Amino acid sequence: MARRYSDIKRGAKLQQAFTNLQAYEAAAATRPSKIGTRGARGLNKTVYIAPFTTHIDADEIVQARVKPEAFTIISPAILGGTTKADIAETLGAKSLVTFPSFRASRIVFFQNASRIATVARSERTNMEYLKYTGNTYSCPFGATVDADDEMEAFLDIKAALLTTFANSEVKRVSLSREFVGVGR
Repeated sequence: MARRYSDIKRGAKLQQAFTNLQAYEAAAATRPSKIGTRGARGLNKTVYIAPFTTHIDADEIVQARVKPEAFTIISPAILGGTTKADIAETLGAKSLVTFPSFRASRIVFFQNASRIATVARSERTNMEYLKYTGNTYSCPFGATVDADDEMEAFLDIKAALLTTFANSEVKRVSLSREFVGVGR
């Protein structure tokens, strides 16, 4: 019987959060800007891959970008041990091909070695939530040969990633699929 009224009780709590959010948005003009308080972002590293969904010749390659710290973590240790995914640091003898609105396949993972979560309070709604201390990394990857499958390559990288990091240090691993847009 108590479950029937849980949405009503939750609605009252969320109504207060909605009121707090409206007050936060109304006071937007009075808050100081946070632009420039964290410093400049680091430069991205240019890498080269072979796409999964679009055919290119054997002497062609596509450019992608990755943050250097993500590349350092995933590329030598994990991508070096897979047989279905590849990433190159140099263009070599291959020629660069560009596609409109191309986004490479990416493996995204959350690393949290300390397993610490703290209770934080939202400045917008004043509701409590769990805040995990950890880092999210994302690295593009491409095919080794033309017949490679994107999902098989992802599962191969995921297995290598989970065996490389012990003690459940990696919490979430996901795939951001490759996308090739239509020209404008």
